[in-house]
Amino acid sequence: MKPRLRLDVWSPDHAAPEAALAQPLPELQAEPVAADGPWAPKREAADWPGSLFFVDGRFRTDALVYLDDAPALLVSVAVGAVGLEPGRAFYDEAAFAVRRYLVAPPGAWPEPRFTPAPGLDYELVEAEGEPEALRAAAMERRGALEMGLGDGLRARHPGALVLHDGPLHRLPAAQTAGRLGFAKTHHRGYLNAENAALLGELAAGERTPVFAFARGERRFYSWYLRLPLEPDRPYAAAATLLRVETAAPEAEALELARVSLGIFPRLASRPFRDPRAPQNLVPVGALERELGRRLGSAGLIRRRLLEHIKREAV
Repeated sequence: MKPRLRLDVWSPDHAAPEAALAQPLPELQAEPVAADGPWAPKREAADWPGSLFFVDGRFRTDALVYLDDAPALLVSVAVGAVGLEPGRAFYDEAAFAVRRYLVAPPGAWPEPRFTPAPGLDYELVEAEGEPEALRAAAMERRGALEMGLGDGLRARHPGALVLHDGPLHRLPAAQTAGRLGFAKTHHRGYLNAENAALLGELAAGERTPVFAFARGERRFYSWYLRLPLEPDRPYAAAATLLRVETAAPEAEALELARVSLGIFPRLASRPFRDPRAPQNLVPVGALERELGRRLGSAGLIRRRLLEHIKREAV
C-alpha cells in the first residue's frame, strides 16, 4: 500500500515548519495549568479592548568579508511595528529602526564604525568564532532591538497589546505586561506524548489549555492554537499550529489565551498569497515587506562595498 501523501503548507523556498512537533526537552518541565480546566480543546475567545501592535524584524547578511585572515560579517537589521485598530491598520513610524553591523573577532577592526560609503554606516560588534557564531551575535542585536521597540510601544500606548513574532526569552522580567510572543515553527517540544496527542484533535480556532515551563529561573506560560487554512488541503498535522507564549502572571496569561483566539485565527494568511501561510499572519507579512524596503537594495549596497574595497586597494 502506498503511503498517504500530505503537503507541508509552506513553499520549499522558505524554511518550513515541522511536519511533526519536536520531542519534548526534559529541562523545559512543561506543566498544564490547572486553572485552565481539563486537558481538552478550548474555543472561548475574547476581545482586546485597546490597540494591537505586531513587532517584527528582518535580518540580512550584506557580505562575508575578511579582515586580513579574520572572517567578519556585514549585516543589516530592520525592526518595526504595524498597528491594528477597528477599521484601520497603520505603521508606527516611531517604532522603525534600521541598524547595520560589522561583526568581527576582537581586535580585527580598529575603529568603532565602518563607513564604506555615505549613508552606509556599520557599527562594530565584536564576537568570537566562525561566521555562524558571528551571525548569532548579530541576531542577538536584532532581538534586543525588537524587545526595546516593544517597550517603547507599551510606554506610548499603555493600553495596547504588543505581539512579537518570536519567543520572549529576551524580554526583561519587568516588562511582561501586555506582551505575547508567537512561534511559527516548532524546533522544541514542550508537551509529553500524552498531552501532545491533543494537538491532533484541535480544530481551526481551538487551542490547548495553558501550560507552564521554565527558562532558567523565569516562568513562562504557553499554549498551541490551530489556525484556519483556506482553501483547506490535506496538510501535515503540525502545519497550521501556532505556539503562543507570555511571561505575564498566571491570571493574565489565562486571559491572554482567550484573547489570542480572538486575534490570530482572523489574521491567518492564505497559501495563494503567502508561501508561509497560514502562520505568517497578514499584518506580519505586510510589515516584513515594509522592513525589506527600508533595508535598501542589497545589490546597491554590494556595489558600494566593492567600490570601497577597490579604492582602498589602490
